[in-house]
Amino acid sequence: MEKLVNKRELELDTGFTASQDGRSIREYVFNISQALAAPDGFRKPMVLVNGQSPGPLIEANVGDTIRVRVNNHMPNTSTSIHWHGINQQGTPWMDGVAGVSQCGIPPGRSFTYEFRVADQRGTFWWHAHSSVQYSDGAYGAIIIRDTGELVPSTDDEKLVFVSDVYHTYGPVILKSYLNPTSKWAPTESGVEPLPDNILLNGQNTYNCAINSTTYPPSPDQPFEHNCTGGQLYTTEVRHGQKTRLRLINASSFFSYWFSIDNHTLSIVELDGVEIEPISSRGVYLNLGQRVSVILTADQEFGSYYMRASVPRTCFLPYASYTSAGLEGAEYGVKGVISYVGDEKEKEKETEHDVAIPPIIGIAGNTSNPYGVENNGLRGDVWEGCDDMPFDMPVPMRKQRAVDIAEANTHYIEYAFRQAQDVNRIFVNKTSYSPIPHNATLWKALEQQFTPDKANSYNSWDFGLNQQVLLIPDADQGAQIVINSLDAMEHPWHLHGHTFQVVGWGKGSFGHTPNGTTWNLDNPMRRDTVTVPAFSHIIIRFAADNPGVWALHCHVAWHVEGGMFLSIAERPADLNRLVGEMDPNVRQQSLDFCQVEYGR
Repeated sequence: MEKLVNKRELELDTGFTASQDGRSIREYVFNISQALAAPDGFRKPMVLVNGQSPGPLIEANVGDTIRVRVNNHMPNTSTSIHWHGINQQGTPWMDGVAGVSQCGIPPGRSFTYEFRVADQRGTFWWHAHSSVQYSDGAYGAIIIRDTGELVPSTDDEKLVFVSDVYHTYGPVILKSYLNPTSKWAPTESGVEPLPDNILLNGQNTYNCAINSTTYPPSPDQPFEHNCTGGQLYTTEVRHGQKTRLRLINASSFFSYWFSIDNHTLSIVELDGVEIEPISSRGVYLNLGQRVSVILTADQEFGSYYMRASVPRTCFLPYASYTSAGLEGAEYGVKGVISYVGDEKEKEKETEHDVAIPPIIGIAGNTSNPYGVENNGLRGDVWEGCDDMPFDMPVPMRKQRAVDIAEANTHYIEYAFRQAQDVNRIFVNKTSYSPIPHNATLWKALEQQFTPDKANSYNSWDFGLNQQVLLIPDADQGAQIVINSLDAMEHPWHLHGHTFQVVGWGKGSFGHTPNGTTWNLDNPMRRDTVTVPAFSHIIIRFAADNPGVWALHCHVAWHVEGGMFLSIAERPADLNRLVGEMDPNVRQQSLDFCQVEYGR
């Protein structure tokens, strides 16, 4: 476990100093490989970066350039790395989405990502964006420092990843999921696979007597019968001090309610946006979202559980089977936060090898209270599936909603539909799949984005499995209405922009008079937002970043099931931008398209 999990990085004990200089080049090397490892004591196939999961931490200051050389050591699978939440201003080909901003890095090949972080600060993350590789462990944190950050100062800070884990190799599960029926649902199509366990900072315990009911061990995937039972994540905080916990949901399917027994948290950052502090006993964290909370160690000296709990009624009613592993884990994961005294006391404890203080405290509310009214299958359980009310968080860097142009306005709706003998997710009329041996960005350079070419599918000449929304007007902002025709909540992520959540309401937009609540004064800004069941939200962003940007649900299985589209922002300016890029980088990217395989 010590080799798999880099505790020094998770404790942010790296000695990195925030600076206003903003002119440094931060260089990293990522070696991506496949290996058997045991994050919860059960040895399973994983995709590791430098032998770690979570993978290496990236730290930089605002204005710095980040340079990462990615070496693909996997024998028969292409890969790519996406820098989640980093807007890639002026470098859309570095966004790291296989099939959209690049073709995947082939086996045995390397690619160097290089981009500048401008006017962004806070907590971000990176993950593989090729098939479901991040489900097998290929993810890590990005911390962007800023001496002018508006978050209250603290004495310490730590990273806390929450993720789900499948004991079978991701591509094996994916192949079964995309079939008319699956290993776990032999009579029904489109049932998402339930994880076998939940991890906190890449670790947890597991009852080795439990066999997976999602995908039991079988000859078509490697496994080893040497389960050790795993261990809980543990950390320490100084009694009386304040610690910033940077929470990241790196899951493939689940959202969580995060809490710490006996403690009230102060929520101060959402998706890299500082907000006026909100006092709460916990916080909701959907896939891809990041939240910073401040923990004040002001309770009785001892150890306390931190908990990430699955809101069961948001997921289980849609599953036709039960995950034995999740039942054993009680649909959550615990970690231990132990109080320690001052430096002298800590030295004495170390000298005498004193055990961690006993676990004390009582669990508070461990279910999400937000969106109860939208959770149609909760029964008698008081549990919601939504983000906190969209007008509750108030950004500290105030911005009015951007003005929009009619040409930059789009309306999408999504639903699960049966397509012959399989169940797929359609956004408008399209269920997405990548262009073979090409990337949407490269193909966009050849398009004529004129009204007569759009067609009713917005597929232009990309093919009917592509939907590309055109944002042509540089002088005004863009608006996208996202309508849910589905009974589940979905976390939608936009690449290339931190967007404003300017409107929301039940049902489809415009179907009910006064059915939309608007906030145009200082709307919350995020890059990943929860769209409630049978509801709509409206997002806006400045059309200031030419590129081809992905917009998709962040549930890994839903992306592969078609819940994905692209935005072509100012294609004429994109052509000019690509003409100025390093010709060697462009040629290398195009060469990858000829040999990419093994998604």
